[in-house]
Amino acid sequence: MPHEETSRRVLAVFDFDGTLTHRHTFWRYIRFIHGSAAFWGGMALMLPRIVAVLLKITPLMQARRAFIHHFFAGLSVPRESALARRYVHEKLPGYLRPQALRRLRWHQQQGHVTALVSNSPENYLLQWGRSLNIDIICGTRLGSDGQTLSGEVDGEDCVGSEKVRRLREKMTDLDNYQIYAYGDSSGDAELLAIADAPFYRNWY
Repeated sequence: MPHEETSRRVLAVFDFDGTLTHRHTFWRYIRFIHGSAAFWGGMALMLPRIVAVLLKITPLMQARRAFIHHFFAGLSVPRESALARRYVHEKLPGYLRPQALRRLRWHQQQGHVTALVSNSPENYLLQWGRSLNIDIICGTRLGSDGQTLSGEVDGEDCVGSEKVRRLREKMTDLDNYQIYAYGDSSGDAELLAIADAPFYRNWY
């Protein structure tokens, strides 16, 4: 592990999908909620949007919002919360990278502040992150009226520059930290750019 050469406090911030996990967890969460038949039926209905993304006609995040609306609009908040708890306990453990968890735990053992900043929904990130005592958790927020999910995203998708904005929202003294950042995609570029020690798919 890297030797500490600074008196500044240390922050270790991790992306989730592809970094702490070896699979994309959001689509699997949708399938877990609705079952395979309804999931693939919905994917078939969304096929024109998928093709438009592949042809670079429609931005990925725009298409993703359409998926969120299709699969989450009208879902009861208490039911979704219960399903998130089940997903965290029953499915997520099988998607995690053991070496990534060791790295996270090393930072915690050193007394570093740890953060999880991801485009995946906060609905299950909060439950998973709190179970591992991660200090700061930011994800894409699903809109609701308190009882029913609207199918909309509350605010911005937690990707790109929004990851940094959300982190600064939680840590107003962010510039006083030595930052380790871990990511695996272009959506992590801005986060990696503010790090003293950026790791892009090269720390396992």
